[in-house]
Amino acid sequence: MNKNNCEFNQEKITAIGDYVRYLTLMSIQTSKSGHPGMPLGCADIGAILFHDILNYNSEKPYWLNRDRFVLSAGHGSMFLYSFLYLAGFPFCLDDLLNFRQYKSITAGHPEYNIKEGIEVTTGPLGQGIANSVGMAIEGKMLGSRFNKNGYDLFDYSIFTILGDGCHMEGISYEAMSLAGHLKLDNLIAIYDDNSITIDGSTSIAFTEDIQARYEALNWHVEHADANNIEETFNKIIKLKSMKGKPKVLVLKTTIGKGLDKLAGTNKIHGAPAGIDEIAYFMCNSKLKEFFAKKYNAKNIDEMKKSIEKSLAEKSPLFENEEVLAYMKESISENKNQYNNWVEMLEQYKNEHKEEYAMLENLEKGIMPSVLRDALINYKISKPTDATRNIGADVFSICTDKMLSIVGGNADLVESTKATVKNDKYIEKSDFTGRNIAFGIREHAMGAIANGIGANKLFIPFTSTFFVFSDYMRAPIRLAALMNIKHLFVFSHDSIYVGEDGPTHQPIEHLNSLRLIPNLTVLRPASDMEAAFSYLYFLENDKPAVIILSRQNMEESVIAKSFDREIAYNNFKNGAYIFHETNSNKADIIIIATGSELGISLEAAKKLEVDGKNVRVVSMPSMEIFANTDDKYRASIIGTDEPILFVEASSSRGLNVMFDKRITSIDIEQFGVSGPADKVAEYFGFTIDNVYNKAKSIIK
Repeated sequence: MNKNNCEFNQEKITAIGDYVRYLTLMSIQTSKSGHPGMPLGCADIGAILFHDILNYNSEKPYWLNRDRFVLSAGHGSMFLYSFLYLAGFPFCLDDLLNFRQYKSITAGHPEYNIKEGIEVTTGPLGQGIANSVGMAIEGKMLGSRFNKNGYDLFDYSIFTILGDGCHMEGISYEAMSLAGHLKLDNLIAIYDDNSITIDGSTSIAFTEDIQARYEALNWHVEHADANNIEETFNKIIKLKSMKGKPKVLVLKTTIGKGLDKLAGTNKIHGAPAGIDEIAYFMCNSKLKEFFAKKYNAKNIDEMKKSIEKSLAEKSPLFENEEVLAYMKESISENKNQYNNWVEMLEQYKNEHKEEYAMLENLEKGIMPSVLRDALINYKISKPTDATRNIGADVFSICTDKMLSIVGGNADLVESTKATVKNDKYIEKSDFTGRNIAFGIREHAMGAIANGIGANKLFIPFTSTFFVFSDYMRAPIRLAALMNIKHLFVFSHDSIYVGEDGPTHQPIEHLNSLRLIPNLTVLRPASDMEAAFSYLYFLENDKPAVIILSRQNMEESVIAKSFDREIAYNNFKNGAYIFHETNSNKADIIIIATGSELGISLEAAKKLEVDGKNVRVVSMPSMEIFANTDDKYRASIIGTDEPILFVEASSSRGLNVMFDKRITSIDIEQFGVSGPADKVAEYFGFTIDNVYNKAKSIIK
């Protein structure tokens, strides 16, 4: 749908833009913190977008066919908050005045809340443009599944504003490369080309030909000057109607537009403008009569005094009824667009019952009970295997029952095995598949998948070698921060990679991911635990990392049988008793994760021959276990028994900060190159070493 009923009016757009500049300047001055430069420079393009272009309904913020707007240059957050206030989202002038304050909804950088009109959390530069690529992929996937002749249910566009910083970050190249390859013509980027960064002119570090870059990436490029508002409007209209490629408007802007001495300088990038500059703006604005009346000031000196007084009284903002009336025109037209879409959906429901039911299932996101049963009772048919292979089989069961799962690998399907079996890759001319070939673009892969998952219809998965989680740290962290249900599947979990050597042997990665709040990290040790890991992810609305092995599990671990419902309930506590000699008293407790559970179990058997009572604990998720109640924890790790913790990762914090009862067999250096069994022996991950270490600490 196109919002064409709002006739373009340059005078109104200028008024909206200047009112946003005013809101920005006064709110940042009040908070004594913020980035006014970008909002001032881009206020007019924002007015064009929110008044004339974007389809949204602030009363129905989750409208599936809304246009998405992403502020990739998230430091300019007052730009977004000001326009969301004008667009009817749940922001008021007091919220703007509380900018960057404790528990305010106007945080320093936009924080994901679709109800408030914020599509994703942005701030780390480049993440927003990559999220936008994911949203564009989601739009194409929805259209390919549900649009029918005469029923364009999903034809929304994604708009994003990004600056020089986003372009300098490598993730933007990765994401835009994939967008160009897939010809995502529902994506429109606006480049805030102001030639200024924090340290000064971009000329000190950034002189590339942006147009040539975009064209090489198969994007269509247009140019405009932000001072020419009508030209800017016409270019946006042109870009929205064009098909066949993602599109970018290179918009020449002036950072801090409307100010006196600070306009066009790096001094206005990240600091309040000051009263002198604000007074100058008000006295030279298109809204100068409004400001003169509200602040009872006839000249610039009176304006300065009035601004000082209003700031001191903490009531510096005034409502502009004319600007709000302009915006109500757009809000009313948006409601009409929404109502027309709802009517179309009702007709669609009657004519395309099967597709409508599928769409309802996507919205509900309910896991079928048959899938839960299959995962609870899952068992491999052979004596042993690597958990990457087991995980692939389990994942296939999940994707077969839940069509909402989509995603892909960073060129490693043959290694990590994470793929939607018997389905195809999306392509530029066909988005009906569920697999995405991200190419060797790990950083963008994570952020693009966050964009796909932000709308909570599809469940994205991404996969690569565990060591390359380094390249994905920012999107992993942001998935956790936004609480996006994103499944990160990593294989080749430790030194057992062997011959690839230390560059490919993840040592510190496991515990570094455990430090991220709101992220579940799971390292399964068996077929049962692998199935439970996927089930746990599907039953919870938060991101998870499942870490899988290249090496086989011990046969004795695979062969162990449990009451599966009881076992899953214990698994959900993060750790459980896998084996014990005597439930009344243990001479030693051995805790292990992943493949180290096997050698721990075999060492325990040797200790039992020596007459020792041993408890072996599997701990698939340390952070889940840390959050269980004290009674359960004591039932697993006791109170005074010596503990041997066995894990092929760096556990420095465990050694220093945890219970003095704990002795570790872990890794204190980078890996070494060689056959996996020799490397494991070098680091002490053998049955004999676990046995000898355990004997040495038994009281």
